[in-house]
Amino acid sequence: MNRWESLIDQKIREAMEQGEFDNLAGKGAPIDLSENPFEDPGWRTAHRLLRNAGFAPAWIEERKDIEFEIDAARNQLERVWTILQNERGTKDESDAKSRWERALASFRQQAIQLNRRIAAWNLKVPSAGFQRKRIDAQREIEQVSIRRT
Repeated sequence: MNRWESLIDQKIREAMEQGEFDNLAGKGAPIDLSENPFEDPGWRTAHRLLRNAGFAPAWIEERKDIEFEIDAARNQLERVWTILQNERGTKDESDAKSRWERALASFRQQAIQLNRRIAAWNLKVPSAGFQRKRIDAQREIEQVSIRRT
């Protein structure tokens, strides 16, 4: 903790000890977070109507779409991996291996496409804290083989 944080903590503690926070308006009541204080008042009603109807800002909807596609790509890869594992030592193993190689190529291509979408999406979000990491295709492939072994 640096000295400024210590000084601030000390001042807050002294104010609490002197009872300066005892009679604040709304003490003990839940905080009303239904209104966004940073929202343009002219848009407040429209945003409330959309939110109540289940709509979200476009960048949030797009994030859901990206996550759905990532999950679908992972699930497809896991299905093919499971088939490969089940057909090990059988006469169909070579077919399963070639299917696995095609699945790997497809997944890598999907990862490239998704990473492009993620890069574009990261430019749209209102704050860097909402940005999403890109997909590391090799790491994802390794995770599938670890989880399914």
